[in-house]
Amino acid sequence: MKTTHETYKALAAPLLIDAVGPGGMKRPIHAFPKVLGDKILVVSGLEAFRLHLPHFLGQRRGEDLADPDFGSSLHALLDTEDEPHASELVRRVAHDEIPRRFGKYLDALHAFNVTVHRQTRTMVVAMELKPHGAERVSWSFELHFPPGEKQERRSSHPLPGLQAMNDPRAEELIRLARRFYPAGFPSWEDDHDEPVLAYQRTPEHQRWEAAWETALRWKQWAPLMEALRAALPDIKMGSLTPAYHTACRFCCLYLEQSLPDGSQLVTRVAGAISVLAPLYLVYTTTQLRRSDATSTQPQLSFGVDPSRGTRPYEDKMAHHIEQVFGYQPFPLDMADVPLPDLRVGEVHGHPTLLSALLADRNGLVNLP
Repeated sequence: MKTTHETYKALAAPLLIDAVGPGGMKRPIHAFPKVLGDKILVVSGLEAFRLHLPHFLGQRRGEDLADPDFGSSLHALLDTEDEPHASELVRRVAHDEIPRRFGKYLDALHAFNVTVHRQTRTMVVAMELKPHGAERVSWSFELHFPPGEKQERRSSHPLPGLQAMNDPRAEELIRLARRFYPAGFPSWEDDHDEPVLAYQRTPEHQRWEAAWETALRWKQWAPLMEALRAALPDIKMGSLTPAYHTACRFCCLYLEQSLPDGSQLVTRVAGAISVLAPLYLVYTTTQLRRSDATSTQPQLSFGVDPSRGTRPYEDKMAHHIEQVFGYQPFPLDMADVPLPDLRVGEVHGHPTLLSALLADRNGLVNLP
């Protein structure tokens, strides 16, 4: 029977880290990029590293041990019943993830231990390391993981099949993405002391900004909203434009249903229209607003299900987008084709065709 907590040791001996920066040299820890700290104070150097590392280790980056590109971060540990699997997760983080992300700022890891408390879904990470240009330091911190993260990831982040990866459409869409996103420029290389980040000075990013400038002047947008209002006069709708944050503009239909317990089911039928390609995506989000003013996390749904009550609204949204813009539906079987070498804005995790040409799933689901 499992105990309430278990400790996994990742290092039996010091791990010397040989990763270097793009110039072929280590970077001193005082050059670590600035991040926001408590009370919105901006800190840099070792203090910024102390703040950012727990966030990095807690990211929902995946759990596929067979494929390092999909990560193996610690969030999967709480849902792992297999002891060798759990130990391998901790080892992978210490031996692969930390050196790959932060190696140019570190000389060695001397200890990396994780204590798991399954009942409270927390874990304590204790580590000792030697930053480049600083004395050996050690500290510990606690990570919290809400229930259900593993299931949510599996249902909403399917991995692309071999057929999708080899599809000629994927090759064309990847070529298109390369026109607007530069290769290289990982976010941890950003120098926030510069007025303009390095990736933002590339020709690809300049084309991306120009595409957004054009999209903000779209003459088709007002006719689209007018057509939707004429077709659905009794439905609340909105036009959402988080300019320069994603690669699409949004329009939304709001369907609200009062439930017997006083709560309200809110369904959003959204149209995401790419600013980079003649493509669009119609999808839904559902969210329960409880009578005590709390809400569930919105759930994202793709695809066309004839049994869904939202089908007529999805059809009308798609019809009017195609009629006004002349665009085609984004091929959902291409959504998770990875773009591992491209810098797609501030997208966390691994960019895909979906996040490059429209928005990542967080961007799609987080609607007002």
